[in-house]
Amino acid sequence: MLGQVLIIKWDGLYARLLADAVRTYYPTARIVVEQSALEAKHRIESQHQDLVVTGLTYADGDGLPWLPWMAESTRVASLLLVSLRRDAQTLGFLRSQRRVSVFDPAIDPPERFALALAHAAQGRRYVSPSFSELLLAPEASQADLFARLTLTERMVLSVIGDGCDDLTAGRQLGLEPSSVHSHRKNLMRKLGVQTREALFRRALELGVVRILPDGRTSRPGFDVLKSQIESKRRLLDDRRSRRDRERVKALPFVAPQRASA
Repeated sequence: MLGQVLIIKWDGLYARLLADAVRTYYPTARIVVEQSALEAKHRIESQHQDLVVTGLTYADGDGLPWLPWMAESTRVASLLLVSLRRDAQTLGFLRSQRRVSVFDPAIDPPERFALALAHAAQGRRYVSPSFSELLLAPEASQADLFARLTLTERMVLSVIGDGCDDLTAGRQLGLEPSSVHSHRKNLMRKLGVQTREALFRRALELGVVRILPDGRTSRPGFDVLKSQIESKRRLLDDRRSRRDRERVKALPFVAPQRASA
């Protein structure tokens, strides 16, 4: 049985419809609706959730960067994603987090939502057939393209993918414009595009850039990528420092010569 249920949706009407659907099958469940990631995080930290039902658009930004935290939280028993998104980043997350259920509201008939809830309530995973086909095909073209990019290239693409110039992108990335330009050329070659407009479309397809309903640009996972790159850089610096210290220790000791009288 479901006790505490948290629904996170930017669209208030859609959130209420989901709450009504949950209440139909679990009338005793205590259901709370939140619209922002920050409010949802506070709710999860303050109270254990038997089930979190979430979309991928929140009032304060894109929801994808928050999903790994929720999926790995000991305060969330089950996580059900209700979404139409099939970009490479979203599919990559669903492949890596096998305990997360996913429901496709465009393809699945409404009565299958009850099945998704039942699976989640029993600690099992539900995956809509439309997503299942994609998750079983990691060789799909978009996933293959995304896999070719390094962490740095993904981070750069998430910034230049909205069409900004090298100077503006360099300020956001902490890179020289010439470095951004080199990354841009490599990305266009790897992704098989020749114009900035085509690069923008590819960034949308891969999910590194999102256009929110209110027109704002979102970069799902940018902060995560930046943190991963900085952690990797610190690790390499630490290894280099240890190596240098070991080399110094290995040098033969030469006693200083005393000055002749």
